[in-house]
Amino acid sequence: MFYLLAIVLSSLALTIGAVGLVIKRSRGSGENFSEAHSSKGFEPGIRTRPVKRVNSLAEAAVILGARSLMLFDRQGFVIEAYNVSEEYEAETAAIMAELIGMLEGLGLPASTVTLNDLKSFVIELERVSDMRLYGLVVGGEAGLKDAAYARNVLQKYLESIVERRW
Repeated sequence: MFYLLAIVLSSLALTIGAVGLVIKRSRGSGENFSEAHSSKGFEPGIRTRPVKRVNSLAEAAVILGARSLMLFDRQGFVIEAYNVSEEYEAETAAIMAELIGMLEGLGLPASTVTLNDLKSFVIELERVSDMRLYGLVVGGEAGLKDAAYARNVLQKYLESIVERRW
């Protein structure tokens, strides 16, 4: 039992380190759109209005006030990422998928996994066909209390992708 707990804790530490690395790399590549273009009367962050359509992951990031977003599947393959270093996005998605698998293996709920003092989280999205998809929301104004809203925004984005392709 002790070894299992040690493995889980070390994997969690590795995951948090990977997310921190993604944040550092994305900050170095340029300013975040929501921070660079904030204007008088506009505050980036969670909106309470229902979202009807989201056309891009960048738009979802602005709506959520997140620094970075990533959509990935259960196997750890990146579907799409916004403001994440291309060099580390595949590794981060694989680590997140592994973390979710470990949590589920231990019988713990993995529909919302928080990281980095409730400012970053992984949320389970609805299935698309036979794929189980997840979204990684990193930093910004979003918080755990907004996980349901973030799930809704990312789900609307997935729906817009499916509509465009069919």
